[in-house]
Amino acid sequence: MQIDTTLLPVRGNDAVEILRNDHQVIKTLLTELTEAVGPRREQVLEQLKGVLTIHNATEENLVYPAINKVAGSKLEAQHLYHETAEADTALFELDSMLKERDESEFGTKAEKFAEAVRHHIEEEEQKAFPRLQENADARHSEILAESVKTFRKSLHFETPSIA
Repeated sequence: MQIDTTLLPVRGNDAVEILRNDHQVIKTLLTELTEAVGPRREQVLEQLKGVLTIHNATEENLVYPAINKVAGSKLEAQHLYHETAEADTALFELDSMLKERDESEFGTKAEKFAEAVRHHIEEEEQKAFPRLQENADARHSEILAESVKTFRKSLHFETPSIA
């Protein structure tokens, strides 16, 4: 899969702001996915797969560990990892349905998927991110922000050209 990293630019000065901005892009794509029909479903799903790959990698590699260690909330971090894994499975199922041309349950499954992801976003924004911000001192916040920016700049998903 080739992922266009320009679909999810780094927008924001700190890690939480960057992730909240990502969430706006994700929510827009979820709405588009649940409303799409025909070939548009595949286009939106491909965009969503790319955006979630970038966003989830950022959270799983940097932010959830910070929620665990800096915010001291190991159970919350584990819960967020678990929800992300469930969403990945649901996304795989949606992708498989389109590839197999079996779209009979696509609308229903896309709605459930969108609802689960929106719930996950709400948990992060209402609970996990505020807890992280409350417990991180200025140094931790700066380090996390720089780590997120550097990590995102390092992501290059391009198909190598074969000569």
